[in-house]
Amino acid sequence: MLSLFILVTFFSQISMQFKDNYVTETAVIYSSAEKVLFQGVYIRNESVIRGGSSGVLSYPNADGSKIANGSVVAYVYKSENDIYVNHRIEQLKEEVSLLESAQNPGITEVAKPTFISSLIDDEYQTIAVLIAKNDLETLSKERKQLQTLMDIYHIVIDEETDFNDAISGLNSEIADLERQRRNYTDVITADSTGYFISHTDGYENTLSLDDIGDLTADKLKEIISEPQKESSAYDVGKMVDGYEWKMAGIIDPKSADFKIGSSVTVKFASTPDTVTAVIDDIIETDNPDESIIIISCDELTFDLVQRRVDRVEIILNDYEGIKVPREAIRFDKNNEKGVYILLGQRISFRKIEPVYECDEYILSKITSDTSYVSMYDDIITKGEISADLYVEETTAAPEDDALEDDAPEDDASDVSGMSYENTESVTEQVSGTDDEAGDNSDNTDSSGEKDDDDTIWEDE
Repeated sequence: MLSLFILVTFFSQISMQFKDNYVTETAVIYSSAEKVLFQGVYIRNESVIRGGSSGVLSYPNADGSKIANGSVVAYVYKSENDIYVNHRIEQLKEEVSLLESAQNPGITEVAKPTFISSLIDDEYQTIAVLIAKNDLETLSKERKQLQTLMDIYHIVIDEETDFNDAISGLNSEIADLERQRRNYTDVITADSTGYFISHTDGYENTLSLDDIGDLTADKLKEIISEPQKESSAYDVGKMVDGYEWKMAGIIDPKSADFKIGSSVTVKFASTPDTVTAVIDDIIETDNPDESIIIISCDELTFDLVQRRVDRVEIILNDYEGIKVPREAIRFDKNNEKGVYILLGQRISFRKIEPVYECDEYILSKITSDTSYVSMYDDIITKGEISADLYVEETTAAPEDDALEDDAPEDDASDVSGMSYENTESVTEQVSGTDDEAGDNSDNTDSSGEKDDDDTIWEDE
């Protein structure tokens, strides 16, 4: 027993010492997108809506809403308190409506506590996601749904019999506010059909879809540096005559392979949502490092009409593969690109097939071919490749003379500096394919793939 313990300890120390000689990185599946960042300027066909009287404005419609010709776009009040009173009355009436629907006998008499509880849990999860996405508009609707479910739950578990007292108190507060209510002094209507925006920035008459070809890099830089110009005090808002809009920005034409007419995914700094747009044009400028990019989109939402200038991220391509650090890449004797990996206490070469490359890493194609790097392989990034530890995957035992002729001059080579030339000096790589190693019928299955169990391990 003591001898066995000593042997186990001895070999454990040898194994630990071996592992300490190498720095490895586990191969994992990774995705990377080709992205281009720039400051973009929204361009739309817009017309300013002006009012004729002074006061405080209240807007009945959200930005981006479609408005018909002659519809009300704003009410004019004397003070902000008048707007608050009206808004509070609407809130309280909505609370009353929710409580009345929650105590409807047709619902409470048949509802089961476990069922309502499960709906509450689902609604809670939905709200948590909306908070993370900062989707306040949808969050407001889901909050009302959650409140109704919780009110129903209180009744079905007999914690409450009804909400008549709460309804009575809310109606009393509504009556008090009604006595304070003052009507608006003026109404402003739309003079055309379109999409309403409740603010102006001074560029409505200088930026349009028809004049987009006249844009210069200097003009775009001027707008980006000053996205808000002084506007009239009587400006109520503006109308957009269609849901289509364009965006212009300045990019480095060498930063990516831009194809006019191709669809791209666009992300904005102001909203978590993404849209699909089309690259309309790439316009060259006098500066070879600057080109004007024009993209178009037909999605119009509240967030997309809040700014004239926004930080934009265009996603051209999205790649997925096995992540391989650049410092680990080497070449074998056949000039095949790959990496060295640890197999227990042995080292083997695995090929890579790049699908995406950047300065820090490459993504290799995901394949079932065992001669290529696979997920969870321990890729060696630093350390010395010892000839005694390197394993050649062959179909038959090489001749002794061949081993002697091809034996390395040195016992070890530093993997961090190894290239095609010094890889040959460490060991001769014998591939298991017909083209590279001749007949391999003894080491392949019916599919033609090499069987790892028949691999012959030879020390130099």
